Formats: sequence, structure tokens, C-alpha cells
Amino acid sequence: MTFADERKAIESRLSSNWTTTTIQFENVPFKKPDNNTYIAMFILNGSAEQIDMSGSATTDKHRHIGNIIIQIFVPADTGTNTARSYADSLATIFRAVQFSAGSSGTILCRTPTITRVGVSDGILQTNLDIPFQRDVTYS
Repeated sequence: MTFADERKAIESRLSSNWTTTTIQFENVPFKKPDNNTYIAMFILNGSAEQIDMSGSATTDKHRHIGNIIIQIFVPADTGTNTARSYADSLATIFRAVQFSAGSSGTILCRTPTITRVGVSDGILQTNLDIPFQRDVTYS
């Protein structure tokens, strides 16, 4: 039911299923690898609403909407195949799956989209955006 457990569930899903590169998590110390190939993950929370009105605050269900953003970094001037194949693999980890951790509630991921961000400091960035909803009952 907590935002902390939401973060734990999403980060755990990624780290348990991704071993291809190092992962940079938000506000955690990180040293960029020498080969400039890594991913970074951020959780962007959006709106929330009560979706079930049972009449009791302990059984009413609430829905939180958000996006998981995974930034994919690869060396510039090496084409887009590596970044796109990473995006395909990462999309498979999250597309249309449900999971939870602790009291996070049920997290349901939707269809990911890919966006080319561009080249900066010799690194090509591509983003994968995974919309999600999290349904919880607060007690």
C-alpha cells in the first residue's frame, strides 16, 4: 500500500530479470561503466483516485497511475540495434504483467513505447516508457 513498496516491487522486477548491463536506480550512487552501456530506471507517479466505494475506509480500493521510465544508454556511432534490442528485452520484462512486493498492492503494467532521445557526450539515449496502474486497499 505504500509508495516505498511500489518502488521496491518495480526495482526488484527489473533487477531480477535484467543482467545484460548495470542498472542505475534513482538517487543511488552510480559509476558510469567505461563502455558507456547501461540503463537507468525512474518511477514517475501520476494521478490517483478511489475506484471502489464499499462504504468502509478499510475496504475501499484506490488506483494509482504512473510510468516506469527506463533510459537505455549505448555508445554513439554504433547504430541503434543494441539500444532497440535492449528495449525489446526490457519491454518483455514489464509488458502486461502483474506483480507486487510487501504492501505495494497489485501493479499492472501496460504496453511499453520507445522514444529516441538523442546523442549527448558520445552516448545515444533511448527511453522505454511503461505505463502502469497500482490498485491498493488502505487499512
